[in-house]
Amino acid sequence: MARILGTGIATLDIINTVDGYPAEDSEVRALAQAVRVGGNTANTLSVLAQAGHECRLAGVLAGDMNGRRIASELEWRGVDLRHARRVEHGAAPTSYIVLNQRNGSRSIVHYRDLAEFSISDFMDIDAIESCDWLHFEARNCDDLAVMLAYARSIVTDQPISLEVEKERAGLEALWEYPDIIIFSRAFARGRGFDLPAAFLHEAHLWAPQAMLVLPWGDQGAWALTQKSELHHSPAFPPAEVIDTLAAGDTFNAGLIHAMLSGRALADALLDACQLAGRKVGQSGLEGLFAAPAAQDNVLCPLSSLPNPGSRGFEVNDGGVIRAIFVVRQGLEAYGYLNNCPHLHAELNVTADAFLDENRQHIRCALHGALFDIEDGRCFAGPCMGESLTRVDLSVERGLVVCASPLTVHVKDS
Repeated sequence: MARILGTGIATLDIINTVDGYPAEDSEVRALAQAVRVGGNTANTLSVLAQAGHECRLAGVLAGDMNGRRIASELEWRGVDLRHARRVEHGAAPTSYIVLNQRNGSRSIVHYRDLAEFSISDFMDIDAIESCDWLHFEARNCDDLAVMLAYARSIVTDQPISLEVEKERAGLEALWEYPDIIIFSRAFARGRGFDLPAAFLHEAHLWAPQAMLVLPWGDQGAWALTQKSELHHSPAFPPAEVIDTLAAGDTFNAGLIHAMLSGRALADALLDACQLAGRKVGQSGLEGLFAAPAAQDNVLCPLSSLPNPGSRGFEVNDGGVIRAIFVVRQGLEAYGYLNNCPHLHAELNVTADAFLDENRQHIRCALHGALFDIEDGRCFAGPCMGESLTRVDLSVERGLVVCASPLTVHVKDS
């Protein structure tokens, strides 16, 4: 797999899901809330890491609580932070997102009080020339122009890609350096274009050396080669639109992965649209590159579980169907047979309800026995001192996976 260096931003996203976008000066109750790492480059690298690439972030991370949370989750996703600059002062960038459950659309309010990644930060990165792909997010354009020029001077045949999401001062200084430029639909429309092909032909005048790409939501995506050959891929909408957040970042990851895999531009465009469609049909980024052969052992994306939260499953254990349940606590998942050691009955009466009111402990709904989430030992109730039967689980690329055949551990009382 390839070594990919991504220069850009990492944020903390606070996502409130609502049943219809609220009117101005109104108050609505959120149906659900999720807090996770976002940011264009951070998301793209997170998806690429799922495909097995060695992904490194060149960006700035704050030393506050949110900054530490961002760093921890990115490392858990498999993103290498050795080239990130850590600062003690300043606040981690935060995006407050309203997600409309009815159609998957989102509105974002972004707050940032943190220094940008600088020229000197970029030049301090050792062995840039050893990377197989360099990806940049178009921001802080004066410094970025120098970074691009420097990168162009030391790499040989490694592609340099640039994502242009929004209008910024100084963009014109960037056009001459990238091999691939990925524009957003909002940027093209902001420049007065409603037809993707017309925009790409105009952009070709700015960057004739580059391959130009333009995803256009439910109409698919277009690309224009250096020889003005136009390609189009249709969109691949899911059966239900769940979450459009980070669909563009996922598209970028799909395109980069496909081209690193040797796919021709038309095929890479197709792959990127398929991956973006898959993303829109789920919440979060986990499991987008899950191998089909591994799906039998996959229980669910970790992000689909509340934190903390629980869910019951039935699994095939060598021809025997067993009832198990999974409890999420932070970035960990714990699995147990759904069997209380008191009367050997199932713990839950209501579907997926395996925790107490405060979601601090596992509880048997029949007689109130309480168990530790981490080790399953009963500390209160009629079977105190006994333990639930643990099931081996792992979290792989954001997916909760069980062993096959099922591995269970009975702890001595």
